[in-house]
Amino acid sequence: MLKGILFYIIKLYPVICLLLIVACNKENTPITPDRPSPPVNISNAILTQLSENYTQLPEQAISISRDNRVYTQYTNPTERYNHRVMGDGVEGGALVVVVDSVFYEIELADNYVFEDVRPRLFDVDQDGQLEIITIRTETTQGAGIMIYKIINNQLEEYAYVPEIGQSNRWLNIVSINDLDEDGVVELAWIQTPHIGGILKVAKIQAGELTVLDELSEYSNHGYGDRNLCLSVLTEDNQEKIFYVPTQDRTQIIGFKYQNDALEIVSEIDQLVDFSNPLSEQYDFLNPISIEDNCIFVE
Repeated sequence: MLKGILFYIIKLYPVICLLLIVACNKENTPITPDRPSPPVNISNAILTQLSENYTQLPEQAISISRDNRVYTQYTNPTERYNHRVMGDGVEGGALVVVVDSVFYEIELADNYVFEDVRPRLFDVDQDGQLEIITIRTETTQGAGIMIYKIINNQLEEYAYVPEIGQSNRWLNIVSINDLDEDGVVELAWIQTPHIGGILKVAKIQAGELTVLDELSEYSNHGYGDRNLCLSVLTEDNQEKIFYVPTQDRTQIIGFKYQNDALEIVSEIDQLVDFSNPLSEQYDFLNPISIEDNCIFVE
């Protein structure tokens, strides 16, 4: 029996040695440039640069495109405009945009602030490049909307909604989308959502935007709240409908936009809590583009 065991050990000895050599070589194989470590996450690198190289607003909110190519945020906090529409009185004094790791900046003049939480990203002219949509306020004329675009490697003003015309008057964006499927993106917003609440809509084209229709007594913001997320856009059978609360917060109204006119298509009897996103308060059918228009900071 002992002879049999020795026979098998001798017979298998070369195989055992070979396995031991392979195992040892595998364990001690050094990491060389031919076997690089996993690639660095570029988005994390950009976020680090933004946080370290720019003075942050309290919320440090940032917008990032779905493909991780575009990043944008407000920086340079300022208290030069004491409206306090979102509570703390700290607004953005500058805008930084990063496209394919290239940084672009705009510093506002002393009579302007970004009265907003974070910029919105949307391809408003449908050329394949994202534009930056902001709520920009002039200290004596109130809020307006400014859309920026990268043109000839510069961050430029592209289209705008003029200021309301009075200090301490504000507006909040409802939707950025091609609402009537005509190939031109529309911008919908509510002017003075705390005072009468005028829902307005315009087609986005270069230069000053012209209001095509408007209706009153709606609201998508509670004074002092950080919630800019009181609208929902849906699509069903290629028909787009957006929803906003009434001024008295007792209903949610659905609108469609056709032939340059707003039309009420749905009235939902429901009390609305203005401190929470509207999308969390009702089961909307087929909501879309929430990340483009919904801005909420607790």
